Amino acid sequence: RTLDLRNGCLRRRSRLRTPQGATLQIDSERLVSLDADVLGIRFSVTSIDYSGTLTLASTIRTGQRPARQGDDPRIGVVGSHRLDTLAVAADANVASLAQRTRQSGIALCCAQAHRLDGGPLVFLDAESEDHRAVQRFRAELQPGQSAALEKFVAYASSGEGVTDALAPVVDAIALAVQTANDGYAALAATQAATLDAFWRDADIDVVGDARTQLSLRFNLFHLMQSASRHARSGTAAKGLTGEGYEGHCFWDTEVFVLPVMLYTAPEIARAMLGYRYRTLDAARANAREMNHPRGALYPWRTIAGAECSAHYPSGSAAYHINADIAYAIGLYLDATGDTGFLLEGGAEMLFETARIWPQAGHFDPLRDGAFGIHDVTGPDEYTALVDNNFYTNRMAQRHLLRAVAAWESLSASHPQELRALAERLSLAQDEIDLWRRAAEAMQLPVDARLDILAQDDTFLHKPRWDLTDHNHDRPLLLDFHPLTLYRHQVCKQADVVMALALAGDGFDAGLKRRSYDYYEAITTHDSTLSPAIHGIVASELDLHEKALHYFTEALRVDLDDLHGNTDHGVHMAAMAGSWLGVAWGFAGLRVIDGELAFTPTLPPGWNGYRFGVHWRGRRLRVDVARDGVRYRLSG
Repeated sequence: RTLDLRNGCLRRRSRLRTPQGATLQIDSERLVSLDADVLGIRFSVTSIDYSGTLTLASTIRTGQRPARQGDDPRIGVVGSHRLDTLAVAADANVASLAQRTRQSGIALCCAQAHRLDGGPLVFLDAESEDHRAVQRFRAELQPGQSAALEKFVAYASSGEGVTDALAPVVDAIALAVQTANDGYAALAATQAATLDAFWRDADIDVVGDARTQLSLRFNLFHLMQSASRHARSGTAAKGLTGEGYEGHCFWDTEVFVLPVMLYTAPEIARAMLGYRYRTLDAARANAREMNHPRGALYPWRTIAGAECSAHYPSGSAAYHINADIAYAIGLYLDATGDTGFLLEGGAEMLFETARIWPQAGHFDPLRDGAFGIHDVTGPDEYTALVDNNFYTNRMAQRHLLRAVAAWESLSASHPQELRALAERLSLAQDEIDLWRRAAEAMQLPVDARLDILAQDDTFLHKPRWDLTDHNHDRPLLLDFHPLTLYRHQVCKQADVVMALALAGDGFDAGLKRRSYDYYEAITTHDSTLSPAIHGIVASELDLHEKALHYFTEALRVDLDDLHGNTDHGVHMAAMAGSWLGVAWGFAGLRVIDGELAFTPTLPPGWNGYRFGVHWRGRRLRVDVARDGVRYRLSG
């Protein structure tokens, strides 16, 4: 079995021995198109020493049950029993099966068509029933003879509550038939061209470590194929690779996946932000449900925009999602200079989400008017409902300043458009002034006794969890009640360290190092988001052995199934974290005051590395070697 990363297809070869002792060789190649809602399979069977009839059944089947998820309460799944069959049909030319979701009323259809190669294989018959549509083909084989066909499967869906539920059937059949007429070679050529353009800019090389280089390319391929290319849907935490988390999107998308796409395929990053804009009204509704009379609050876990988490301490209380999305918007604006995006939704998202912070906190008179944010949950899900979570406050500060800067920029460049937006949002200058004052007065706690950044107001006052005998193969949350975890100093994942990775400028190196050492000692890394971030900050602190260790853990989490759950789907954030580990970590890439900066280092055992980034319409290749660093600008 071979995954061709350059051409975007999977090839398999197997040999089948029948009970009678005859041998058949099966060769298949398949791809899921990156340019259309279609997949193709080229399938052939060769007789080694078999004489007789061969029958191939090409089937669309529903009613599959999800993969077993074990005892992990974070991952609940439902199967296609939540779908009702609308129509099913099969004949000599095409087969199709249409269903509708029970809750949202979305109709969807899968259709298949085939192309024969003129060999011995011919159509035999077709049948359909409620959960299955099948087309059969037959051939008479002699030793050395092959039978081959190409199969094409197309998908189409409707919006919510559509009146013509069978419209997707027409669309799916038309796409399947057209793709079959064009043939597999044409589909494969388009796929190869798409990936050639991607790899030309995004390829990454590691000199002297072929295993790491291949692993990075494998992760990049998964990111590229799973990231949403349009605003209709988000990028799920498991990508397109498994049923874990039921296809839900988290903040992983904006903090981990989007930066990688931004630097390698910026048009995909823009589409990812477009999804968040499409769900802005749902975020407004979520804010009202959380008793905020204005503004928008993005959910922690979602598909269509509504909050899908039933556990509010680690879900709804994660207000940092607003700041994470604002961070991604700011990163996109810095890297592309796409001011048109501000007018097309970026500014509206920044403004509506910024409005939440003054409603979630206040200027504390007992702290000389410092602005504090209350009863929220940061990235560390082993600590919940706290005041002044450092990550949340730091990212909110950056969010508010970014919103102020967007207001001032549009005031100067597009005053008429800004005026229309402000009127629509009932937004005035006094609210912008409030955002600036909140940002400037933001509470960013430092513990005077330990001289480190405090994760929140009470975290450092709790007893430390003894991790001496901790089984790193099993998350603490599977064995301990959340309240038990909340009462201790123990981190599931990077929290303060995450803030240092994303917004660590302005803090002196000693404070960063002390904070890093303290929180590393009490972090279990039960989340796959964590190692990459610890590796990035370790690089900045010249902890090169640790940086390489954490980078490798993020790099190989799925290839080596380090958490024992890759069958639920790959970990998109960790895959993205491995690329960020090279760019943000080893190469020290940072965006400071809107400008690109590097502080490259060479990891132990590496002879060099090369990678590319898109920056303001140009392509930059960074080549780090033992004898120096070369930057090459093109495009």
